[in-house]
Amino acid sequence: MKHTGNSGCGRRFHERKFLLGVNYWPRKSGVGMWRNFDEDEIDSEFAQIHALGMDTVRVFPLWDDFQPIYELPGAGNIPRTIGMRHNWNITPEINPEMMDEDMFRKFDKVVELAGKHQLKLIVALLTAWMSGTLFNPTWKNGRNFFHDSFMLKYQMLYCRAFAARYAGRPEILAWEYGNEQNCTDQCASPETAWVWLHALAGELRLHDPETSIGSGMHGLHHIVSAQAPWGIADNADAVDFLTTHPYPAFTPGCFKDTLTSIRANLHATAENRYLADLGRRPTLCEETGSLGNSILSEPLSAAYLRMRLYSLFANGLAGCLWWCYSDFLCGDELPYRDVQMENDGLGLTRTDSTPKPVALEMLKFRSVVDRFDGHLPELKRQAAILVSDLNDDWLSVFNCFVLCIQAGFAPAIVRPGYEDLSQYRLLLAPSLSGMAPLSSIAWNAVQKALQDGSILYVSGDGACLTGADRLFGISEMEQFPLSEGREHVRFDCGFEYDIQAVFGTRIHHFDAEVIAVASTGEPVMLKHACGAGTAYFLSLPLEKSLAEMPNAAEKIPAWKLYRLFRDAADLALPVDFDDPQCERYWNSDVPGHGYLSVINHHRETIEGELLFRQAYKTVVPVAGEAQLSGKHLILPPLQAAILEVSF
Repeated sequence: MKHTGNSGCGRRFHERKFLLGVNYWPRKSGVGMWRNFDEDEIDSEFAQIHALGMDTVRVFPLWDDFQPIYELPGAGNIPRTIGMRHNWNITPEINPEMMDEDMFRKFDKVVELAGKHQLKLIVALLTAWMSGTLFNPTWKNGRNFFHDSFMLKYQMLYCRAFAARYAGRPEILAWEYGNEQNCTDQCASPETAWVWLHALAGELRLHDPETSIGSGMHGLHHIVSAQAPWGIADNADAVDFLTTHPYPAFTPGCFKDTLTSIRANLHATAENRYLADLGRRPTLCEETGSLGNSILSEPLSAAYLRMRLYSLFANGLAGCLWWCYSDFLCGDELPYRDVQMENDGLGLTRTDSTPKPVALEMLKFRSVVDRFDGHLPELKRQAAILVSDLNDDWLSVFNCFVLCIQAGFAPAIVRPGYEDLSQYRLLLAPSLSGMAPLSSIAWNAVQKALQDGSILYVSGDGACLTGADRLFGISEMEQFPLSEGREHVRFDCGFEYDIQAVFGTRIHHFDAEVIAVASTGEPVMLKHACGAGTAYFLSLPLEKSLAEMPNAAEKIPAWKLYRLFRDAADLALPVDFDDPQCERYWNSDVPGHGYLSVINHHRETIEGELLFRQAYKTVVPVAGEAQLSGKHLILPPLQAAILEVSF
């Protein structure tokens, strides 16, 4: 999908090195940072952030502190005019943006301290939502953030004031709207969201054209509606880079496993690639964290971050910022007071300022980023997961992504009919359902790619798809409701699984190879030549079913089916370590040379032989904890490594 919105700084953002950083509030004051400003504390803490190998700090001007408007009431309590909360004589005639100059002087100091410690700032401008509490500006008075003209005017002026004051400052890497602004208020429609996004971005660009703009959002949608107005495409149209906040507990289908398992770890990678591919923008993993020691203790939090860093880095994403800098000494104050999680060890450092193991992982990864001058060569992706252009299919796409990685190939995520499919050897359409699974434009593009020579895999749950006879070799079939809501399936590639589904399909007559059968012996999966390509059709929603099963990636070897697709499309890596609980990526810079990343999600040391598709010259560990003797690799539990390989 091509976006045409203003994105003049996006390329410069993309050219930056992989960002390592942290979301920042001071440990003593938390969100009281601006009211209880302590320059010496920030100086010391910024120094520690730099010493721990990080280069980026996300900071949060609290909206109500920086724009303290007070509506002066008249008769009948109807507002007559506005002034500053602390000085009613400061009016828009004197201060058009109604910004507190004292707060700006404090922010000046933060910018100076960032420069002093070689840190770049991402500024979440209109911060109201924070750690489970909504710190609305006191003058909101029931107005809606997104469509009320009074609110929109002063939000635009707020952005103008920051952009004009700090235009071109090298310490500021990016502006963004705020912290998860899509959580702050109800938005009436996708059109309302689009107007709001562009109004604020336009004001920032007008007064500071050199600084990138990010979204700062959480949980954007591929398909927008009145119930889900915040879209990937609409955000991408307004900003230079997209952001994710991938906490498994808050994302559908992502807290089904232990957090160090392969599927849970791939949540961040998959969600970032989902936005980057569909939005055509660099995408930053802007918040990630364990959500406290009760969920993941300190040593395992370090492993969680370590594996996440290697995975994001290999997948060409923009960086990773931890939530948050420190455990707080103000845990009895809002927003931390009422939520135990906020006081359960979220920080990289403790209240006595000592670094935790997770902080030391940031420091270790600094040398990895520097070893590769900021980024690995681009990952070549010749398989594509096809998203529906009509339905939100995140769970199916996510579990399809996991199976691809387990099988040893990295997919792109594309929207058929709106992007060129000819560059992909393998097309995967997971768990399509209903009478409108794809538009005719999208489905026609898929059929053409198949005819031209692609390998196509389709799984479905009562999906209506035209051309089943020609594409899949089925001449007689009928759908029916599954009375028990599941079907036991035996796959020829070596596994069995009870697939949950609403509908089954009886395939009576067909001219195709059967590669999976139900417990009754009836065919449920076929392989059929079509034009210059080959189509695989599974009449049950494998990926959607796996999405509902805890620990599915460990218990069900469905990756074997995806390995069949990989081999049919000739997508096996030139060098591989064939273990489905290890992420493997091949980043090649020139023919005959590249880097194999291996990320071990086992709780025990693994060892075995590297598999080469051709004779190799050298293979050398260049990052991580691998031991290598010839082709024999040893990798400790929950560790990762990058191997340099020459052929």
